[in-house]
Amino acid sequence: MDTFTRRLGWTAWDLLFGSLVGLLSGAASAGFLWLLERTIQLRQAHLWLLFLLPVFGLLSTWLYRRFGKDSEGGSAMILDEVLEFRGRVRSRMAPLVLIGTLLTHLGGGSAGREGTAVQMGASLARTVGKLPWPWLRLNNSRQRLLLMAGVSAGFGSLFGTPVAGAIFGMEVIAIGKLHYEGIIICAAASFAGDWACRGLGAHHLHLLVAAEPFTWSLGLKVALFAVPVAVVAGGFSECSHRLAAWTKAWSAERWMLRPLAGGVAVIALFFCFREDGYLNLGLPFLDEVFHRGAAVPWAFAGKLLLTTVTVGFGFKGGEVTPLFVIGALLGGALAPAFHVPAPFLAAVGFIALFAAASNTPLASLVMGIELFGAGFAGPLALACFLAYALVGHRGIYGGVRLHPPNTGPGAA
Repeated sequence: MDTFTRRLGWTAWDLLFGSLVGLLSGAASAGFLWLLERTIQLRQAHLWLLFLLPVFGLLSTWLYRRFGKDSEGGSAMILDEVLEFRGRVRSRMAPLVLIGTLLTHLGGGSAGREGTAVQMGASLARTVGKLPWPWLRLNNSRQRLLLMAGVSAGFGSLFGTPVAGAIFGMEVIAIGKLHYEGIIICAAASFAGDWACRGLGAHHLHLLVAAEPFTWSLGLKVALFAVPVAVVAGGFSECSHRLAAWTKAWSAERWMLRPLAGGVAVIALFFCFREDGYLNLGLPFLDEVFHRGAAVPWAFAGKLLLTTVTVGFGFKGGEVTPLFVIGALLGGALAPAFHVPAPFLAAVGFIALFAAASNTPLASLVMGIELFGAGFAGPLALACFLAYALVGHRGIYGGVRLHPPNTGPGAA
């Protein structure tokens, strides 16, 4: 078989299985978004549910200990599997992370939702890879590509940003390298996932913000703004990882103490601030900063603290949406000092903080353009790449992955 025919076969395989993984992941994301919206509404209607957060955390931890096995590794373990496939991503990861995330938000934990979508997508992709069809016998390379597709489909369908989702699945795997061997399967998965999620009636965040003319003076202000963005992003990554490691070690012999103590800490912090935006995703803060142009100067620090505690004590859900909120609040708080409109700098902070914390500046830039429009391309490129460079190799997705092995379609 000549090279062209072989590559044609690989491309057809990527399109077929990428679309299949995308459809499954998009349907899962739509169901998750529907459940999450109603869970948060229920918590908002009944504040007393906040006092059950330690119990919900205890239940979630027990479920993972009883049924989870390697699933506790979460998104970081999935990325490790893409680099060195060992078959640790299990089908049970999808329901476990779904239940764990809903329990976190039912109790008001300051967590996100992208971790859930990415893990569900990867779990579903791995399930497809294990189907007992004689002709499906996949080598490790193909299994890794399926996992990349699941990551892209989960991310792209959850946020309604299919182009960013496709790039995210290739960029997040290892710092400093885009895994172009996954370009077809990741794109197919992300676009199919977005189509399925929207087709099932899922609602995504819509933010209408006016772009500012990109002059040299605005560029200088954005470049200066990248410095506090990098400080906050790096600080969050470092603190959340250190807190998670400490709480795991502290509760090694008595695992019940970790979720109980974490739940009590979140409750205590909430009653110090007494603002609903500090709980759950934090979306009420986005309404304030984008629609009313107002941001309490220290609100970003409060949301960062609540999120660090929630994630550090092992509650499920992820960090991305709270990071969006923290970045927007930081931009809104510093906008007067830079003499720019608060909604504009909030939009830049919304994307740039995630870019720096996740080590995915290119996917973040594209995501910002998909969410806010092409008029933000210049400021976002400057802020994302500068903040990423300043943060270095500290990220929210676990260990430093700098020199991955060959994972191309021809690998064994």
